[in-house]
This record gives sequence, structure tokens and C-alpha cells, in this order.
Amino acid sequence: MSRAFRFSAVLLCAASLFGVVGVAAAQNSNAAAGKSGQNNVKITHYDDWEVRCPKSGKKNECEMTQLVKSPDSGKPIMRVVMGYPPQINTAAMIFILPLGTRLAPGVQLSVDGDQPRRFPFQICLEQGCRADFPIKNSLLNKLKHGHTAQVTIVGPKGDQIKLKVSLSGFTDANNAIAQ
Repeated sequence: MSRAFRFSAVLLCAASLFGVVGVAAAQNSNAAAGKSGQNNVKITHYDDWEVRCPKSGKKNECEMTQLVKSPDSGKPIMRVVMGYPPQINTAAMIFILPLGTRLAPGVQLSVDGDQPRRFPFQICLEQGCRADFPIKNSLLNKLKHGHTAQVTIVGPKGDQIKLKVSLSGFTDANNAIAQ
């Protein structure tokens, strides 16, 4: 089994632990996000980030998330999820983007205008296309001390779409979920 395949398998497992399939399904409706299973989840807000933890109190099952809206329409276009899956020794971040996104260019992430990092998409499901990747300590520190991250994708017409991710509350949310 190749190292890349093993890593993708770990992230796929991590994604299921984060519950992002359910999060992504509810991405278009905040009301839907609150109704199913909310009794089993404790939600805490840290500025622009939301921390979701099971009421069982298992910190390693917590995730932090932000719903990003389209700069043009104001409608939800991307869900960012970060957590600390037990299978790897670092944080992992997941971007859930709409169907129709061009897959080959992948996802680019930059923090406060630094050099973008490119990550591939792993899978597309009914809820959207997903790019998962581990967060190295250097990137985690940039996210903690930054103001804005930018995610760049290529839309169905070949146009670059730049999405701003607020880092307001990122450090506090990360501290709440870090193992």
C-alpha cells in the first residue's frame, strides 16, 4: 500500500470521525444543522469559528468549523473543518466545496498573502467535493497568528474563485479542541 494511499485512507477515516458528511449536508441550511443530533453535540462559538463536541466529553472527537459564504451571492459555498484525529499526530483540515469545482487544480490555501500551499481533492460526494490535508506546525502557527486565510479554487468555467476564511477566534477554537 503506497504512503499516499495510506494517508488518504487515514484522512477519510478522520473525516468520518469529524462527521463532515453530516456537516456538509447541512451546509445549505443552518436550521437543518441544528435539528439532527444537536442534543448530542455541544456547540461553542469563538468569534467566526464554531467548536462542536460530543456531550460525552471526549475532546479528541471535537472539531472546529466555519461556513464560508460566496462573495458574490452571500450563499454558503464552503465548509472548513479542523480537528485532531487520533490516527495522526497533528491537526487535519478538511475543505468541503460545491460540485462543479474543477478538481485537477486542487485547492490553494494562503495565510495573510503568503505563498499558497496546494492540496488535492480526495473525493466528491452528493454533499460536495472534499480536500483533506494534515496541518504542519509551521502552518498551524501561521493560522493562529494570522488575520485572514484565502482558499482559491477553479470554478466550472475555469475562473479562479477566491474565498476568505476569517481567522478571528481560530486560536481559541484550536485551543478548545487540541489534544
